[in-house]
Amino acid sequence: MDSTNLREALRDYIKKFIHLSEEEFELLCDLFSYRKLKKREHLIKAQERCDRIIFTANGYFRFYHWNDKGIEITSDFYFAPSFITSYTSFLTGDPSLVNVQAMESMEVLEISKIDLEKLYVKSRNIETLARKLAEMIAINSERHLFLLLGQTAETRYKELMEKHPQYIQSIPLQYIASYLGITKESLSRIRKSIH
Repeated sequence: MDSTNLREALRDYIKKFIHLSEEEFELLCDLFSYRKLKKREHLIKAQERCDRIIFTANGYFRFYHWNDKGIEITSDFYFAPSFITSYTSFLTGDPSLVNVQAMESMEVLEISKIDLEKLYVKSRNIETLARKLAEMIAINSERHLFLLLGQTAETRYKELMEKHPQYIQSIPLQYIASYLGITKESLSRIRKSIH
């Protein structure tokens, strides 16, 4: 996907939230830079300060951290199309608590927090877009938390399969098992019972 196609994918994604005039869309795009990420490359590592956000039209990212026993825990996946960052670090300026890793090679559009904040002053619609995206992230985080606390691993796996069938086969089993809070063996049993 080249930068022109990526811009069109960005336009289509934004339309789900708000209508930007052509001038507003160009203002936004002028501040994005085109970047390629390699498979397994980190967008941000834990303890780094995150000062940028990216848009991707394909692929997915894994969010992970280490627990107090040194075990790697996959806490979430973000699937395209989407804006991706370490949101807490991006908003607060504090070091990131998570690692954000590209799980496929992909092309992205990237913008700095400083440039984005300048756009908020120039365009009320872009500021509204940012608010709506933040609201969506908060909703998704709450749903994820309640699924984790209130549903079985099998239910959570089924939801992952239903929402993102195009990615489920490419996610390594150890990451899915970690995300579900179970062992790879338990995940194998769930997969067998479903299929």
